[in-house]
Amino acid sequence: MHMIKTVLLIIFAILFFLSLTALLLYRRQVRGLSQQLKNLEPGSNQRLTCSVRDRNILSLCRLVNTYIDSHQELVLQAHEAEKELKYTIASVSHDIRTPLTGASGYMQMMEKTEDPEKKKEYCRIVRGRLKDLEQLLDQLFLYTRLTSKELPLHMEPVSLFPLACEVLTGFYGKFQEQDREPSLDFQEESIQIQGDSSQLKRVLGNLVSNSLSYGLGTLFILQKGTTLTLSNKVKDPESIDPDQMFARFYRGDPSRNASKGSHAGLGLSIARELTQAMGGKIEARLHEDILEIVLTFQGTSR
Repeated sequence: MHMIKTVLLIIFAILFFLSLTALLLYRRQVRGLSQQLKNLEPGSNQRLTCSVRDRNILSLCRLVNTYIDSHQELVLQAHEAEKELKYTIASVSHDIRTPLTGASGYMQMMEKTEDPEKKKEYCRIVRGRLKDLEQLLDQLFLYTRLTSKELPLHMEPVSLFPLACEVLTGFYGKFQEQDREPSLDFQEESIQIQGDSSQLKRVLGNLVSNSLSYGLGTLFILQKGTTLTLSNKVKDPESIDPDQMFARFYRGDPSRNASKGSHAGLGLSIARELTQAMGGKIEARLHEDILEIVLTFQGTSR
């Protein structure tokens, strides 16, 4: 009997020692984790390290590290959003200031001159600057509606050839001013695509306008199936990045385009957003000094 009590006491002592050791190790790990948490700096991507096998502590480590990773991702997103906002504000401010400055200058000249013909000419220029500003604000409003998915589309079968002719007719005067011309090459003049007629006109109009602003020579428009390719020579191919052309407020190489005027950099972005909203695809390709913009639309079932 005495022997049994002795054995039980030894077992109890061993268990107590093991339990106490485990408790001390547990507390030590908890203190270590607590110290790591205190040392974490705001915005830091430092993660907790845990070398024990206790499931509860390991679970706690994983939970905290998941939170740290999520927080770090949110911080990065916030920094990117702030950077994008600053860039947007700077771009919009520049594009609004340019026509306003021009209009203001010509209005001052109008006040100083007594020549009726000059007054008339200055007045025409001021109206043009204000028209540029109106178009810019319209583009900003449209882009906001597009990116927030608030622009309704009326999808229907649209005949592409007459639509392209109508768009080009609207630019006839500007082609004449630059002594340029468009060239239409439609393999199927009866081809129809699925889209919103008014927004398709806007897409093509923005692309033609971009060609008139930055292109040279003939604007070729080639239709093959539901794909439309616009191509022309460009003034400064080294300043163009086809992968970034449809980015918001893209202006190419700033050092090469400092004198381009009040181009908002939204026309191509709007063309991309509208094309994608209608289920299509748009991409740019640069072959030496030839820029191609390829539009692929959804076909219609006949």
